[in-house]
Amino acid sequence: MAKYPYDAYAYEERYRKVYEAGTAFWEEPIPTEALVSFLHELNPPKGLMAIDMGCGEGRDSIFLARLGFDTTGIDASRSAIKRAKEYTKTGKISMFFLVADIRNLPIRSEVCDLVINIASLQMLIHQNARDKHLREAHRILRNGGIYFSCNIRVDKPISVEEFYRKLGQEPGNLLPRKIKTYGEEKEINLPIIAAWPKSKGQYIEEFERAGFSIVKVYKGDVKPVGDCWVLIAKKSVKR
Repeated sequence: MAKYPYDAYAYEERYRKVYEAGTAFWEEPIPTEALVSFLHELNPPKGLMAIDMGCGEGRDSIFLARLGFDTTGIDASRSAIKRAKEYTKTGKISMFFLVADIRNLPIRSEVCDLVINIASLQMLIHQNARDKHLREAHRILRNGGIYFSCNIRVDKPISVEEFYRKLGQEPGNLLPRKIKTYGEEKEINLPIIAAWPKSKGQYIEEFERAGFSIVKVYKGDVKPVGDCWVLIAKKSVKR
């Protein structure tokens, strides 16, 4: 048994604690800057289908929908999805949200043009779970479809246990986090959820194992995620 068991719904508890503390939304709906830059350069036509894996309150999903993507946001947290729907209702944004596990997608094969994963792949701390998710993403993408990943990074390969040993913390430890309640900042304690940041080579290896071709990988301090590897991969199936 792994030292840190994977719980797909661990974020549900965190979102509930944030909302119970009195905040309407955990985050502002400001899209991930690396995704904004990528899509500005790509300049895709409207009407393509996009899936946001681990969408939370819909920060990046809403951005995709406003660009003209037929967008679905997926998250294991029912509370976060409820708030995401409130965002879209207020802004009169047309899109869909699903409560689901990104390892088992309730989506037909080869229907999607773009998959994005912002700080969600890193939360899969067992290799078989990561492989399963990436195979599922490969399955739902059309030939030529793109997977855009922005997840925390390390420079050298590391295990989950080594990462937390060097960090001097343990999953489950409470850490203070600042949230905004009615325009004022408030500090609450939230438990650390285990994550597995990987090196550039580790990320490339698992994407290629799932059948993807790597288009580009670069590192950056990406707002609001932090120090990440940004990886762009493509589904290329020989006919």
